[in-house]
Amino acid sequence: MSLGEQIARVAASIPSVRSETAVFVRMEGAYAVVNVGLSTIRVANVGWVPPVAGMTVQVEWRDGFPVVSGPARALNPVGVITGAGTPRATVQVDGVDYLLFIRAGYTPTLGDTVTVNWQTGIIEGAITGQDAPETPPEAGNVPQPFRELVVKAANSGRFQTSWWGPEPWASNNNRGIWTYENRIRETLRDANVTRIEINLSLVESLGNASIGLHNYGSIPGGFPDIHDGYPMPARSGWVELPQWWGNWLRDNVGGIGVWAPGGGYNRWQAVRFDSWSGALRFAGTM
Repeated sequence: MSLGEQIARVAASIPSVRSETAVFVRMEGAYAVVNVGLSTIRVANVGWVPPVAGMTVQVEWRDGFPVVSGPARALNPVGVITGAGTPRATVQVDGVDYLLFIRAGYTPTLGDTVTVNWQTGIIEGAITGQDAPETPPEAGNVPQPFRELVVKAANSGRFQTSWWGPEPWASNNNRGIWTYENRIRETLRDANVTRIEINLSLVESLGNASIGLHNYGSIPGGFPDIHDGYPMPARSGWVELPQWWGNWLRDNVGGIGVWAPGGGYNRWQAVRFDSWSGALRFAGTM
C-alpha cells in the first residue's frame, strides 16, 4: 500500500463532526423534534432530557447523523413571571418566554422574580432578590523588570568661544554635550530607573574630566550649562552614572555633558560618526 493510500484510509476513518443550533419543539419517546431553519426533524436526544419547548439547543452531526447534545448556551436560573396560571405559568428568561410547570405551594403573580430548575423544567418559586454580580478588582499593572534598555543620542557637540563642533570635548576651552531630544522621556515613561550607564567612545584623554547633566533637548545656541557634575570614574566604554540621574532624565528634557575643571584635553566620537557615542543604557522596572 502506498503512502498516499495509507493517508486516504486514515482520513476516511476520521469521523466527520459539525454542529448547528435548532429550536426544540417536543419529545417523541426518546427522540427530540426540533426546528432546523425551515425544516422540522426528529433526532436522537443524548444530552439534556428533556429540553424545554422553545429552548435553543445544539445539534451535532456525527457522520451524517444528527443528535441533540444539550442547550446551545448556559441557561439563566432566574426569570420573571409574564403569564400567571396553574399548573403552568409563563416565565421570561433573558428575553425568551417559557411555559413551565410550577412547584406545588407557589402561586405565580405577574412580575414575580423566580428561580427555574432547568433539569426538571419547573418554576420553583418567587425569590426576595438577588445580588448583583460583583466585578472582581483588577490586579493592576505589576511592574516588570527591564535591563539593557538603550536610548541613543540624537546629536553631540562641543562649544568653544562662539561656535559648535560635532565632537564632545572636555578641555580647557571646550564643553561637550550629548543631546537626546525627547527620546529618553518617551522611552522611560512610567519607569523607575535603578541603573544608568553611558557609552563613551573615547578618542583622546588627558588631564581632568568631569561629567554632569544639562537641560537641553538639542544643541543650544551658546555656552552650555552643566550641573550636578563630578569627576569621571572612567572615560571609555560603558560607564555607570548616578542612579538618580535616570529618573531625572525620565522627568526632564536634558542629557549628559562633560567639561574639564582645572584643565584637560579629552575628546569623544561625534554621534554623526558613531551612533553609539553617548548612548544611555537603563535598568529598572516599568
